[in-house]
Amino acid sequence: MFAHNLLIVQIPIPTEIPPAITAWLRNDRRLGMAHYACPAPELSADKPSPREPIARAEAPSRRADDRSAGRPAPAWHEPRPAPASRPAPETMFGEADAAPPRSAPRPLPIADRADLAPLNDRDLSVEEAAAALAELDRAAVKNCTTCRLHEKRTQTVFGVGHPRAELMFVGEGPGADEDAQGEPFVGKAGQLLTRMIAAMTLTREQVYIANTVKCRPPGNRTPVEDEMAACWPYLARQIAIIRPKLIVALGRPATQTLLATTEAISKIRGREFPFPPPSLATAGLPHCTLIPTFHPAYLLRSPDEKAKAWADLQIAMRFLGLKLPGK
Repeated sequence: MFAHNLLIVQIPIPTEIPPAITAWLRNDRRLGMAHYACPAPELSADKPSPREPIARAEAPSRRADDRSAGRPAPAWHEPRPAPASRPAPETMFGEADAAPPRSAPRPLPIADRADLAPLNDRDLSVEEAAAALAELDRAAVKNCTTCRLHEKRTQTVFGVGHPRAELMFVGEGPGADEDAQGEPFVGKAGQLLTRMIAAMTLTREQVYIANTVKCRPPGNRTPVEDEMAACWPYLARQIAIIRPKLIVALGRPATQTLLATTEAISKIRGREFPFPPPSLATAGLPHCTLIPTFHPAYLLRSPDEKAKAWADLQIAMRFLGLKLPGK
């Protein structure tokens, strides 16, 4: 067994230590391990061998899954079908995904840009906010070539909605329809989002809708870290201009970017988080509340999860003081 830098083993020591063991011990000492000579315990006929517990430990043990036998499995723990039996996955807007290279998750390396105007630090009128958003789009976003996504875009997709909305939705990135029309969430997932907003007794004109990245990733794949980091200064300025009371983060990329976390969306959806998170506390962002939920594209692929998303939206409605259906 290991205990810090101490390795405890029991080796029968003959009169002369074989050269192989000597070399092994010498190498261990170079690595910082200590060696101590200990007398072997005396065994009697009525005492079990010290190897017996090890032998029992090596025997197949009951799996953790076996302990839950007879209990209903939670919805997120249902066994998944083998990949070979799955149909080609839909993307955010119904096309086949080109899967991006994936690495171990870690907080997004967010940094601001000195060449952009400072973040807005005051409440603007509706007219001032609309002008500030339009200027940010015109001067910085439309001609952006900071990351590789500009190479294949038709146009950038900035955002749409009320310039001083109390509720702001932040999604992942544009799809094919958005790239063609220049407006976020107009494809199949966008149509579902419109229905979700209507269920909250609101319209698209009363909220603001934006994405983590402003250009369509090739094949509608998930944007990768450097792409989201490149667009972060634009999203931060949109939030600073709009100054919403509540942000609803749609899906993993938006949630992990805005909360600077690597937590899975399934673990943190439907909870209220203070925004900005501690790692962005000095960035000059306005303070509000953030609620993560599933992306509408995921709900199109997994309709059984719509009830969870609706529960999340009802939390948002209570926060905003909106009347719940049937209440």
